[in-house]
Amino acid sequence: MKLRACVPATSANLSCGFDVLGLALDLTYEVEVETTEERSFFLHHRGEGEGEVPQDERNLFFVAVRKTWERLGFEGVGLRVCATNDIPIARGLGSSAACIVAGVTVANALCGGKLKFEEMLELAVALEGHPDNVIPAFVGGFTIALREEGRVFYQRFSFPPLFSLFVLIPNYTLSTEIMRGVLPASYPREDVVFSLSHLAFLLGSLFTRDREGFFRALEDRIHEPYRGKYVTGFPEVKAYVKGKGLGNVVISGSGPTLLLVLSRPLEEEEKREIAGIFAARGVAVRIQEVHPEEKGARVEIL
Repeated sequence: MKLRACVPATSANLSCGFDVLGLALDLTYEVEVETTEERSFFLHHRGEGEGEVPQDERNLFFVAVRKTWERLGFEGVGLRVCATNDIPIARGLGSSAACIVAGVTVANALCGGKLKFEEMLELAVALEGHPDNVIPAFVGGFTIALREEGRVFYQRFSFPPLFSLFVLIPNYTLSTEIMRGVLPASYPREDVVFSLSHLAFLLGSLFTRDREGFFRALEDRIHEPYRGKYVTGFPEVKAYVKGKGLGNVVISGSGPTLLLVLSRPLEEEEKREIAGIFAARGVAVRIQEVHPEEKGARVEIL
């Protein structure tokens, strides 16, 4: 049996939406899978992370496959996988979520689709830990996550064509676990109210298609002030973008990638000036235009 699965990248948090908001982007993790008689796993990985990620059963894709089969009580089969990855590894663009979602959806398809979507979603969230990354990887678009009593709920919306999006991908990585560790255990009431009010205003601006209101709402006091100290160029690029009246800048996931949410595409001179901000700090950066991805994870039989 042969299958192909494709899962989009995601940008989680979107500033004031810490652990709640997510947006699917048009970078992808794609796998072509063939079952074999040998009960072994082999993966050939191309693209981002090539030569770095494990290509045996330690790979996150295979971990997700195993966990799904365990959930179903399925003994399993051998798999040969060719993965093509456009999503930078450990950069805050949901590479782990995409890999896990691909594994869960492929494993379920190989078992005849026995798990309902809600069951696949909850399994992937349990493996990845962050519903704000997993949900848009599954369903695409702009999503709002809610975890309650061990269950995962979400709302999904199309992201309106009001913005130009660019990612600034630096040449270093950050661990999600370490970046969670820099967050405080408690917050002053005024910081909580600040972020809650900005989150509410952001959603209201999105639903009314108020672009300037959306830019204004992309501020946070829950995670960005603390993570921003470890994300090279964040305050400087944010000041640059806001100073030119272009829009706003957020940390994508836990970083170090920055997501620029703009009123128009960057000009070449602006790209050079932004690259210069990073170069002055000894960091090379890739500046890439991206687009919202309306399609989530999809699997087809070949």
